[in-house]
Amino acid sequence: MGKTNYSALNDSTLAALSKKGDEAAFEEITLRYIKLIYSIASNYTSDGYDIQDFAQEGLLAFLIACKTYEEGSASFKTYAVKCAKNRFSDIVKKENQKSSVPKDRLVPMDNLSESEVESENLEDYVLEKEYLKTMLEHIQRQLSTDERKIFSMYARGYSYKEIAEELGTTPKNVDNILQKIKRKLRK
Repeated sequence: MGKTNYSALNDSTLAALSKKGDEAAFEEITLRYIKLIYSIASNYTSDGYDIQDFAQEGLLAFLIACKTYEEGSASFKTYAVKCAKNRFSDIVKKENQKSSVPKDRLVPMDNLSESEVESENLEDYVLEKEYLKTMLEHIQRQLSTDERKIFSMYARGYSYKEIAEELGTTPKNVDNILQKIKRKLRK
């Protein structure tokens, strides 16, 4: 049996493989959607959150979308975008609610009983967040400073031409570097 060509698989198949724990499938589908996640994240603002925070939360929502997607009613893209937007909206709502709740009405976390906290969901959240942190650290280790800058600009929605102008190079060179980055990250 030969090596799977993940780049040839459609999003639904990659999401199904990701759901089964195939990290290579998750990395492939993430590379396809990271630019969109950053683009959506850039539309949200909240105290204490910058675009990188929203992007990380978007990646977490994307991971959850991969794990919960069921083929049928909506395309994977529609489902993933909805998950990310819901996550961003929840963050903004929670931040807005924080400022409207009087301090004397707040209950310290220490006073909550274990039954009041959904520990399984919290554990899943922590594990998923740790996985994404590990993935981002992997990206940091694998890419040179210049590659990280190009990857970051690409993920934030910059065109090849805009990246080239910013870095004083050609769009073709930017394309070559992005292809190299994708190969590095797929390993």
